[in-house]
Amino acid sequence: MRMTSYLPMAAVILSGSSLFAASPASHASAEASRLLTEVRSIAHTLNRDAATLESYRLGGFDWRTHAHQLTLAKQHINSIGERLDSLEAMRSSAAPWQQEAIDSITPVAAQLASRTEAAINHLNESPRHLYAPVYTGHLGAIAGHANRMKQSVDVFLDLAGAQEKLDSLHDRASALRS
Repeated sequence: MRMTSYLPMAAVILSGSSLFAASPASHASAEASRLLTEVRSIAHTLNRDAATLESYRLGGFDWRTHAHQLTLAKQHINSIGERLDSLEAMRSSAAPWQQEAIDSITPVAAQLASRTEAAINHLNESPRHLYAPVYTGHLGAIAGHANRMKQSVDVFLDLAGAQEKLDSLHDRASALRS
């Protein structure tokens, strides 16, 4: 089963870290938050599936099982890539923290795509060499990058939620002083 290249990545520029702006850009910010939430959900699933794939390094599984799990990883990475493409398109209207999240996630997604493609190519070329160090190295890297992506998205969305709560508390405190 031959699988092709995926997840085109663009270079991005790091920016500041303040939160949502109350302007016409707030619609873009809300859409960016929605997309980042979807990335988080997919990243959690990818992380679980990548851990399963990494466990295959211990042995006992047929190459078709590896191929199936790599196909799942590829599908998740492609889904994340589609959302990152959309996020990149709205980057200039996104909140600074969202731009920072994009900057954090994009290189990890590129590494995931590269390692997954390399593992797929190895499997296509040498399906009987499932325990070759180069292949098992790809599996370990896929699991590591998937976990890093999950943690990164979690942190940015948690920070955004904490900032929203802090802003709300400031507003309530100001209302009490009036």
